[in-house]
Amino acid sequence: MVVAGSTRRAAAPARSGNRSSAIDGIRGLAALALLTVHVAMFSGLLGTKALGTPRPPTNFVGAFFVSGMPSFIGVMFVFSALFLYLPFAKAIISGTRRPPQRANLVRRLLRLLPAYYVMYLVVLLTLNRDAIDGVWYVLRPILLLQVYLPSPFVPNLMNGMEITWTVPSMVQWYLALPLIAWASHRFAARGVTPAIRARRLMVPVPIMITIGIGWLFFVKARGWDNRIVFWWPQGFAPTIAIGMALAILLALAQVSPNDTSRMLRAAAAHPNRFWLGALVVYFVNCARPFSVIGMDAIYSVSGLLVTYLMVALFGLLAVLPLISPNTRSHAIKTILGTRPFAFLGRVSYGVYLWHFAVMHFYLQPGSVLSGHAKPLRELYGTCGFWQLEIITVAGTVIIASISHYLLERPLAAWSERYLRDDRRAVAVRAALPPAVPVTLAPGTTVMSLDEASAKAAGTVTDRDAIQANLVDLERSFGHQLLAGAALTGHTKVRWDAAATDLTTLWEISRAYSAVVDEAIQILAGARHPSTSELARITGLLTGPSIVVAGTPAPLAQRHITDNGRQRLAVSTAIQRMNDLFAGIAELVSAAETVWTEATHKLDAIGAELAQARRHAEEFADAALATTLAAADAELQRLRHMVGTDPLTMWQDGRVTATELDRLRQHTTAAVARVQQFARTQDGAPA
Repeated sequence: MVVAGSTRRAAAPARSGNRSSAIDGIRGLAALALLTVHVAMFSGLLGTKALGTPRPPTNFVGAFFVSGMPSFIGVMFVFSALFLYLPFAKAIISGTRRPPQRANLVRRLLRLLPAYYVMYLVVLLTLNRDAIDGVWYVLRPILLLQVYLPSPFVPNLMNGMEITWTVPSMVQWYLALPLIAWASHRFAARGVTPAIRARRLMVPVPIMITIGIGWLFFVKARGWDNRIVFWWPQGFAPTIAIGMALAILLALAQVSPNDTSRMLRAAAAHPNRFWLGALVVYFVNCARPFSVIGMDAIYSVSGLLVTYLMVALFGLLAVLPLISPNTRSHAIKTILGTRPFAFLGRVSYGVYLWHFAVMHFYLQPGSVLSGHAKPLRELYGTCGFWQLEIITVAGTVIIASISHYLLERPLAAWSERYLRDDRRAVAVRAALPPAVPVTLAPGTTVMSLDEASAKAAGTVTDRDAIQANLVDLERSFGHQLLAGAALTGHTKVRWDAAATDLTTLWEISRAYSAVVDEAIQILAGARHPSTSELARITGLLTGPSIVVAGTPAPLAQRHITDNGRQRLAVSTAIQRMNDLFAGIAELVSAAETVWTEATHKLDAIGAELAQARRHAEEFADAALATTLAAADAELQRLRHMVGTDPLTMWQDGRVTATELDRLRQHTTAAVARVQQFARTQDGAPA
């Protein structure tokens, strides 16, 4: 088993140097592992119950180690989902428009389908020619229906195409993931910070995991073939969900580095621990819990469930260190980054496509001329494992290399050239809604290229500073306390207004960022911008190009066309954001100061009262007990007030300590009375 949609170099994050080679390397290792599994199946190294009489493995030790290799399919599915979903996640988390679909889908289908159709044509004419019984026999694989027809519940694939169940599955996920991003966008975009938007984007992840596990039990309850669990797209929903989750975490780390998840930080700091965890998962699969060690199928429901979950977990643990920012690992350089593994990763899609056909060609060479081939299960055990392994690896790598250099890579280069202009045009249009034109005010001079570049660079610096300061504001102690407390009174009124202002501040910031991004994209997309492009940049950076939603004016003052939207120039937007930021920061700082100072004083008073109570237990003085109880009640009241309505203690830019000072006086008097009793009891004069 192996996934069809393996991604190329340009798709991966942080793909430079050893990181790039390592991602290719693990894909190559996965392709080799999955090829070995299938060789072991048909050479007899793995035992089987599928041929009537159970046949034990020919070598128990070898069968044990090969039994765990299906775990590597998790790597392939996780990578495919991660790289496909990452652009959507990054756009939603950063508050910009989701990337266009057409170019991305065309690019991926060109990587996937032409090589698949070439392989299909070859095996149709060489291994299945005599089996053609009508148009539908030929059309089913072309329409990617081979896992559903003629019977959707009894797998029956063509010779040489036994593994291509993943092509329909991945094409359907190519279509489904953008739809999931679209469905999640509105809910996620309401989050006021990148971290909140990322958390909201995670909502589909547990749902998809539940769907995948539910599908397994549904298939087994119906008594369908075990392969149906994996062959239909929902079968790998948990592994796809893990890839989506990693894409979200990685996008958040790229948009807001301060919010990088603990899991990514841990994987970057201790990558070998994660790979050790993946190794443990591999050995669990080797042991086949609740099933039979060394056999080619997993027969019990519990055994199938364990393998199902282990595949997803292996993909998570193996991929995390490779995509986490700033990972440093010697293993990446010395193992996965080596040229053989990197090369094997680059041709891994061809290895996936062709290794079954190569086994057929070797085990029954006469079928190439006759057009009549037997299914591989009828050739079970007719060739030793190492002989079939060496021939299959060598033949597959040769054919995969030819496919890569003569078909896949030229098509990828052509698609990039074909889509470049369209991608540039879409990127320019994406930042602002098309219904909001940007025009120059009368008398405005179009900036030169140098002026536009300098102005854009300045706005980028401002944009980055704004985002950094907003993150600092939301990560501040005062903001976290206000946002998490059950506020009351004056503080609740002021914080509700400040929270609304903070939402507005983020909306203006996102609109401002979109304008800056568009200006930068125009400059980056054209070596010599045209006059119209420079005019567009001038309008963006000097005119009222920032559009933000708002509340219409009161009815008596409203114009008939007023829809609440406001158009701001860059300088006006910055001033508006600064005013909002200053008010919120002042409120947050005031609350934080009250919490810090008042809590320190209340803690000191509480410590004195606790000491006084311990000594007062020796004396039976009703007045003293009443005084201490009243002081303790007042202490608890003030603690509650500081926690829920701290701004009642803030006046004229400082903490008002009137009530605290009064409580301190009562506490001091109680402590003095306790000390007086102690001295009297010791015989000293009062």
